[in-house]
Amino acid sequence: MMIGFINKNYRWLVVLASCSVRAIVYGVTYTSGIVYVIILRNFQTGEAETSWISSIITTVMFASGPPTGPVLQRLGWQWTAFASGLIAGTGLVLSSLSPSLPFLILSYGFITGFGCGMAYLVACVTVPVYFRAYPRQKSAVAMAACGTGLGTFVFSPIVQTLDANYGWRGMFIVLAGVAVQFCSIGILFRPVSNVQVYECRKTIATWTFMRNPGFYVTHAGFLLTAFGDSVIYGHLGEYAETLGYSAAEGAYLYSVVGLSAMLLKLLQGIALDARSSLFFPIQLAIIFYLLGGIATSTLLLTQTYAMLIVYSSLFGANNAASGGAIVIGILEAYYGQENLELTIGANLAFLGIGNLLGSPIAGIIFETYESYTPVLILVSLVKVLSSLLFLWASKCFPEIKETIRVKISTNKKISSKNNEGTDIANDNVKDEESALLTMESGRFSYSKLPSENSAKKTEIHPNK
Repeated sequence: MMIGFINKNYRWLVVLASCSVRAIVYGVTYTSGIVYVIILRNFQTGEAETSWISSIITTVMFASGPPTGPVLQRLGWQWTAFASGLIAGTGLVLSSLSPSLPFLILSYGFITGFGCGMAYLVACVTVPVYFRAYPRQKSAVAMAACGTGLGTFVFSPIVQTLDANYGWRGMFIVLAGVAVQFCSIGILFRPVSNVQVYECRKTIATWTFMRNPGFYVTHAGFLLTAFGDSVIYGHLGEYAETLGYSAAEGAYLYSVVGLSAMLLKLLQGIALDARSSLFFPIQLAIIFYLLGGIATSTLLLTQTYAMLIVYSSLFGANNAASGGAIVIGILEAYYGQENLELTIGANLAFLGIGNLLGSPIAGIIFETYESYTPVLILVSLVKVLSSLLFLWASKCFPEIKETIRVKISTNKKISSKNNEGTDIANDNVKDEESALLTMESGRFSYSKLPSENSAKKTEIHPNK
């Protein structure tokens, strides 16, 4: 395991780069509900078959995590991000030339989705590594994760405007130019090995966490909440149109979802980093997933546009728990920080399965009953069930506590003075100390070890 004490200014630039990548990824993939309406109108296809577009692109984006892992280890962050830009851009250009729905599913769903997934994994991994053992790690992860909400908020009206002015083919070409920016942004993801690091006891990442029954309980919860999110993201705009609202009003709802998710992700990260925080990551997941189920059920009572706005903001708050600091905190607390790259990839695979099933099943139910009422009931139930699974995991499966011994070297400047008090020499002296670095419930603490028999415990503040 490598603990990196990295230039504290540059790592905030990495946060900005990660936020930008996530904004583009979600701007391309999570506006698929708007693209669904556009394709439905231009291709004259059925709801069930067209809904595969919004389902497959998000599924492939998440499912690309495990196969991207070996590529990431072999090529590094920068080259993987560069390759992702080329793949995603190519997929969107091919989408603009699409002659049929199956071709569009291949180009937009599979090729673009895979390219966006590669970029998304790089953005997910870099910030936790750059801020490893830093007291504001969760806040940094949350700031980077705000890009997902920002992308949905900004791109929703942009996609609608591009379609109105340039048609759906022109829309895909412009989005291709945006996706290619993964190549330039990825340059900022410098490998940690290029900066000074301090090595402690090596801990090898393994797949042994998959033997833990709690892994399957928590990830069944992630799968179910991704299922519900896929339905809402894929059909919210179409649902608004069935109530008599315009396509522009339907697109605006996605902006509300994105803005709410962005703000709540930031607040969640700050809350988890607070020393007096009352909540652990899994407890916040329980609360927000339950909120998503209850909020969805309220759509059965009233269907005014004001209620849709309120619902979109609550759904965004629920969606904020599906990424960022909460997910990273759960994975670290239950399966170890040394396994973070592996658990993120596995987590994305489960999210991909949920996204694959959600939107098409909702489309089939809508075509069968010609109503979104049973769809909303289904989403409410799976969200509540997801919350109950996380409650089960929090009560029945213990978090891990990691303690590792590290040796930290610091340079101290010592001044020598003459009898008049004037400095006559300045020497840099290397000082070494041993310490214990403890991670429990997703939080780090730092214990100095001046001797073998005593230890003074303080919070870790690298670069301070």
